[in-house]
Amino acid sequence: MPFWCRSSTAPSAVRSSCTSCETAETLPIIPLRKTPAVKQGKHKPPTCEHGVWTFAGADFKRKTTKWRCPTGECKPASRWIKADRLHPLVPRETKRWKSLYRGRGSVEREFGRLKNEWALLPLRVRGIERVRLHADLTILAKLACGLANARAGPLVVA
Repeated sequence: MPFWCRSSTAPSAVRSSCTSCETAETLPIIPLRKTPAVKQGKHKPPTCEHGVWTFAGADFKRKTTKWRCPTGECKPASRWIKADRLHPLVPRETKRWKSLYRGRGSVEREFGRLKNEWALLPLRVRGIERVRLHADLTILAKLACGLANARAGPLVVA
């Protein structure tokens, strides 16, 4: 199951959430905030006298993205940029990022439903094992309700 990190307002919290994503071998899909670095344009791809460089792939093991000169005349013709919040491994301009971000929205909506409609927010148990058991049973009950509704079929209005 894919996992998307939620963005945070505190820079240290953002770094820790991205680090926890990396340790879980997932990609953080985080929107761009108006920080001083963004206002200076540091989030944009590299440029040269030939124009804006194009995305040429990502190395997930090295956590870097590759960018190429549009004409290939520059030396070096390509450049590796270390992935961070400003330059993610999946560039924000791509269809893949937009698709993953839309999926993130649906995941966040479902988390909201679980917390508010299925009583996962007001926990009355202590200890990580009991919290996991409570969450697992809640999600199991939600899935059982969904399965029962799917098996019942559509309602026929006469």
